[in-house]
Order: sequence, then structure tokens, then C-alpha cells
Amino acid sequence: MKQVLLALLIGFSVSLFAQEENKNAEAINKYKEEGNAAYKDKNYEEAFKAYAEALKLLDTEGTVDEALIYNAGYCAFKAKKYNDAIPYFEKSIELGYKQSKPYQLLAVVYYKANKVDDMITNCEAGLKKYPNDAKLKDLTSKAYVKKGLTYYNKGNSIKKTANESGWNESDPEKFTAEYAKADEEFKNALPFFEKAYEINNKSKKALKALENIYRNLDMTEKADEAKAKLDAM
Repeated sequence: MKQVLLALLIGFSVSLFAQEENKNAEAINKYKEEGNAAYKDKNYEEAFKAYAEALKLLDTEGTVDEALIYNAGYCAFKAKKYNDAIPYFEKSIELGYKQSKPYQLLAVVYYKANKVDDMITNCEAGLKKYPNDAKLKDLTSKAYVKKGLTYYNKGNSIKKTANESGWNESDPEKFTAEYAKADEEFKNALPFFEKAYEINNKSKKALKALENIYRNLDMTEKADEAKAKLDAM
């Protein structure tokens, strides 16, 4: 009798599990279909939400859908939900899905989210795996330009304020000190622009900044070389 009851209980449990699996599968398919329809209509925010829900259910099963993970990240990116896109592209990188593409998109996400240090780290990691990827090279160069600009713009601002202050006549010592502060910012910016130009020697933005930095730091020969290269572009 006990054996019969045990068999009935096991059968009942298996039946419940199968029903739960079916419900899960139905829900996953429903979310995928909703996501696909929204994607087709270019409603990327709704597509992302649907794909994200499908992935949550798949995760409970221990199932990895590489394409869906990437698509969720892409839709979040297109919907300008940049922070939401990050973990999906990171997972795509971990899975090796679409090779360099998730590195590229993650770089753009970091750029738009003003996470320049993360962008540099991501781009450098991508280039280690795909050293000949032209798009990644371009994005890495842009990352270094963006980083350099944080110092370069500050240096220009300090110098502009000093030039407009009249300190060169009223307080020459302060004027000189402010110029020295600006030069320190230019020195901080210099390696980032040099790296940007090293990676992409077609970057006019990097080269123009280098010319200005070299002139501010009285590196005349290098400034003239940078100008000649700019003129030849």
C-alpha cells in the first residue's frame, strides 16, 4: 500500500513539474513574441522589457540564450537605457557571442554614459582579443580623446580666465602661477592624446589637441610636426 502511495505521489509531483515547465515555456515564448513584435515596430524599450522578462524565466531553468541576451542589450542601448544595457553586453562578451560586436556596443554605451575609464578598460580588453578590429581601434582612440579632454579643457579654461583677468598687469605673479596650473593640466592630458593618435593616426581631433598642447608646453618642433600632419589630411 505504501509503495502504491509513493508511486502516486511521485507521479503527481512529476505531473506538477511538467505542468510548471509548460507554463514557463509558454510564458517565455509569449515574452519573446512580444519582444520581437516591439522590435519590428522599433519600440526598443518595450522590446527590451519583454526580452528581459523572458531571460529571467530562462535563468530559473538554468538555460542560456546567447542571442536573446545580446538582443536585450541591443534594445536597451537603442532605447537609451544605457545602464540597463551594460550587464547584457558584459554577458555577451563572457559568452563570446558575436565576437567583437558586444565590445563595440559596450564602448558606445560607456561613452554615452560618460564612463570613460570603463570605456578604456573595455576597449583595451577587446583589442587584446581582436587587435585588427578597425571599429574597436576607432572607439579606443575616442575613449582616450574623451579622457584627455577632461584635463585639456580644464587647462584651456584656466588659461582663458587668466587672459581675461588683467592679472598680467595687475598681478603678474598670479598670472604666471595660473599659466603654470594650466600647463600641469596640459601635461596630464598629453599622454591620453598621444595614445589616441597612436591607435588612430587619422584622428584630427587628437592631432589638433596635440598641436595645441605642444605649443602651450613650448614643444615647438612637435607642434610644427602635428600641424604639418593636420595640413596634409
